[in-house]
Amino acid sequence: MQRKTPFVPENYYHIYNRGIDKRIIFKSIYDYQRFIMLLYVANSQDPIRLDDLINKSHKSYQEIFKIERDKPLVSIGAWGLMTNHFHIVLREEVRGGISKFTKKFGTGYSMYFNIKYERAGGLFGGPFKSKYISDDLYLKHLFGYIHLNSLDIKFSGWEKLVDKKHPKEWKDFLKNYPYSSYKDYIGIERPEGNILNKDVFPDYFSEKNSFENFIDSYLSFNLDIK
Repeated sequence: MQRKTPFVPENYYHIYNRGIDKRIIFKSIYDYQRFIMLLYVANSQDPIRLDDLINKSHKSYQEIFKIERDKPLVSIGAWGLMTNHFHIVLREEVRGGISKFTKKFGTGYSMYFNIKYERAGGLFGGPFKSKYISDDLYLKHLFGYIHLNSLDIKFSGWEKLVDKKHPKEWKDFLKNYPYSSYKDYIGIERPEGNILNKDVFPDYFSEKNSFENFIDSYLSFNLDIK
């Protein structure tokens, strides 16, 4: 099936998908970690088997993000996982890179999930969805939205209050939420930071950001992207 907007190297895209029938796709801490490891391992022009790294080379979760890879297929600028869906902002680096990358991590995670939970069939709701990021305003909005998205877990309806108050509880929750790149932008050093390549994104991806920066980015553009 041909996409309406073809992927072009050095262009930016928003990639996302959810579980089939909106089912939960992350049931445990390790499920999240498995997907996060694949974001790093699958982003290589050479094939790398995550199971071999874990079971044969006995690499720990932290060590996975330090392995040598071939040239990347994409540059990832932001990512966020929720219980039943994910969001990624990336730039294609080689022709066909996004399609290869999403196939590698999507297939790898689906196989892992189906074996673990003794199920069969597709895990995701069809092929991954994509939107071309046509301007910096949209990109900036996504930068804020993806990093604030996990607030839905504990603070339902936060979007209606976002321009009125910024409770300390929101900041504390995001600071402790490990399943997005938020920590990598507020100055917290961790192995998962190697998933990102901030150099090919605007300056606000490279700077140390505050909670207020993400709020400002989120408010920069009014979009329904859930």
